[in-house]
This record gives sequence, structure tokens and C-alpha cells, in this order.
Amino acid sequence: MNQLDESLANLIEVVKNSPEYKEYQRIRELVHQEPEKERAINEFRKRNFELHKCRNVDLYAEMDRLEGEFARLRAEPYVNEYLAAELAVCRMIQKINYSIMTEIEFDLGFET
Repeated sequence: MNQLDESLANLIEVVKNSPEYKEYQRIRELVHQEPEKERAINEFRKRNFELHKCRNVDLYAEMDRLEGEFARLRAEPYVNEYLAAELAVCRMIQKINYSIMTEIEFDLGFET
């Protein structure tokens, strides 16, 4: 195993042992125990993602509408905790990616 592979394996272990990831896994297991709730959460996540890809929409109004539609789900125990824990892990991964890309000189082939 070369140095890069070893460092990557170490980084993965650090992520897996982070409080954010452990909390996400704990709550994720609770969600998996309720398939109906899991399906509803996945539908909310899917529609939220699709909404953020849309152009020419009033994002704030559409987000309010989506939040209202899923308000009962969001009021259920650990649903918001699950979404917050998932977001924390995503932000951690984004930070890792951002840190790598800002430290490495890499031409993207177009101007940003």
C-alpha cells in the first residue's frame, strides 16, 4: 500500500470515528427500524434536492410549501435529528473536498 492509500484509509477511519458520523449512524439505525418513516424522509430529501436544482422558481416560497407539506413528518421524533446529523456529515465531507481542492493546483479547463 502506498502513502496515499494509507493516508486515505486513515482519513476514512477518522471520519468513521468522528462524533458527527457516529451520531448519524445512531439515528440512521432508528430510522431504518421504521420503513414508512424512512420512505417519507427519502421523499422529502429527494424533493428538496430537486427543488434546489430548479431555475426560475421562488426558492423561498417553494421551500416554505415543501416544509408545510412535510411538517407532520418533521414533527415526529428523531426525523429532524436525522436530517441534521446527515447534514453535519455532508458538511464534513464538503470541508475535506474543499480543503483538498484549494491546496492542490488543478486547472479545470475553464474560468470560474
